[in-house]
Amino acid sequence: MIFGVMAGVFSYILLSSIALSAYAESQGVGLTEPMVVKTDRGSLYVEIRFWSEPEPNKEAKMQIRFLQPDLSRIQLHVDYAVVVEDANGSKVFEHPVTHSTPGIEELHVTFPAEGPYSITVKVSGILFIPIPEEQAVFSVRVIPEFPVAIIIITSAVAVLIVYARVIGYTRNSMI
Repeated sequence: MIFGVMAGVFSYILLSSIALSAYAESQGVGLTEPMVVKTDRGSLYVEIRFWSEPEPNKEAKMQIRFLQPDLSRIQLHVDYAVVVEDANGSKVFEHPVTHSTPGIEELHVTFPAEGPYSITVKVSGILFIPIPEEQAVFSVRVIPEFPVAIIIITSAVAVLIVYARVIGYTRNSMI
């Protein structure tokens, strides 16, 4: 009897945690908070955001927006390049000089391991006019996602073990 109740409780907790995990993942899709940095010569601002928090060995979609110095409008026609380096200064991603007509671009970046990374966006032209290279540098920390479901399942198992011992202790005390 008691094992039937425990199995029912465990099944309920397991299914609830799976549903909660699926719901959390479905709600997690969307742009992260923007990071905005002015280029070192001040010609424009660069904003980067990710579609989801970057994780090790997973492709992350990164959005880059070029903003005019007053931050009110997108800067059109920007020539730019992107370099991502790990904490040791090793390049893990490089996007060559490209022309951005709309001033908003998306790149797919894979961070090979957890840890700190620097993302450097280099600007070499605005409105078809070459300029001395300017750059905006961003710091990003990549951490692995810790599934919420594991925490819930571990807690549920612990509760069931304690419950089973209390019931067993109570039964033995009555005899």
